[in-house]
Amino acid sequence: MQRRNFLRHAAVAAAAFGFPLARAEQAFAQDAPALPPSTMFSSDPERYWAELRRQWLLASDHINLNCGSIGCTPLPVLRATIEHMLSAEEFREPAYPWFGYEENTRIHDLRDAMAAFLHINRDELAILRNATEANNLVCNGLDMKPGEEAILSDQEHPGCRGCWEQKAARFGVKIVNVPLPTPPATPEEIVGLFERAITPRTKILVFSHITTATGLILPVKQLSTMARAKGILTHVDGAHAVGQIPLDLHDLGCDFYASSPHKWLMSPKGTGLLYVRPELLEKLWVNVCSGSWNDYSLKAYRLENLGTSNLSVMVGLKAALDFFQTIGPERIYARIHQQSNKIRDIVTSHPELAVAAASRDDFFGGLLSFSNTKGNLDKVAAECGKRSIRVAGGGPRMRIATHIFTQQTEINSFADSVDAGLRA
Repeated sequence: MQRRNFLRHAAVAAAAFGFPLARAEQAFAQDAPALPPSTMFSSDPERYWAELRRQWLLASDHINLNCGSIGCTPLPVLRATIEHMLSAEEFREPAYPWFGYEENTRIHDLRDAMAAFLHINRDELAILRNATEANNLVCNGLDMKPGEEAILSDQEHPGCRGCWEQKAARFGVKIVNVPLPTPPATPEEIVGLFERAITPRTKILVFSHITTATGLILPVKQLSTMARAKGILTHVDGAHAVGQIPLDLHDLGCDFYASSPHKWLMSPKGTGLLYVRPELLEKLWVNVCSGSWNDYSLKAYRLENLGTSNLSVMVGLKAALDFFQTIGPERIYARIHQQSNKIRDIVTSHPELAVAAASRDDFFGGLLSFSNTKGNLDKVAAECGKRSIRVAGGGPRMRIATHIFTQQTEINSFADSVDAGLRA
């Protein structure tokens, strides 16, 4: 019976996640690898991280240095997601398993845990599908008059910029672009650029916490404080921040904060979140209307009432948060930055290469972007391809994203690619 259940899980994994059946059986039809003991981290940290790598299905003949685009979900999270897919179809849960209309026990527990992780209150948090959906909810939900301005940086992801471009085309809202230096000199320089762009027509500042193109960490708290003093709203696209750097959203002081925990928190794909400052919860129109679209007593949950949704990935998001907490957030943040520093050392060892944001330690976390001042990076990208290294970009700029599963041998292989590409 146990073997039959294991194989059933493997079949669901193959169907749901696109694994070959043989690979799914290998991953799910056996006991999960145990986490390395925490004492190992103190005595032999490199062995600890090497042992922890067994928690992922990462191919041994490929190297993923682009976990910033799509995160790598560990086995305990995949198993929790698949187990819920199976158990939910038995309809035995104590709370009726509504898939998107009512906050059942699982969603309630997830919102409590995620709110605590972000240092906010549960009524300020909506669980969505990704940062793009959260960004659109804010942009399309805010009333703005023709001629009113939204100030955006020039490094915003299309999943944030696109909705504002449509709002400008449809309703006459004006977009003001702030060019960010690559790299900036100080956080104060960034704040000054936004402040000088403000006019009496400015209604909202829209900017990334960590930019997708360069990995720059923007000074969210300083920007929010400056904007609040002028009566201007702040919306932060934090797609890359949750799981990459420590977060206290109340301390940051922004009005809206969107993210995709399927990146750095390593949850199942299709999980997102939105924080809304309580005073603004009733100022947002919902983008998708259902029966409770105007039930303001639901607080932020009103914004995630999207109709039938995938409760199983929400269960996976809770499992990802549990996995993250078990390893230890501070340990994870330090390891992510440690590995990215190694990439920076490789890049800066070549005089012709220039980092886009990582000129200061507080300007980057686990994302590092660089360019070639004497040409492009096509040959470096080609060398990465020969070694089956997944990176983001090439041509004028390349972005490298490391995580806790990134091994020293993989970083060495990247270094070899850079050396070979620059010599070619």
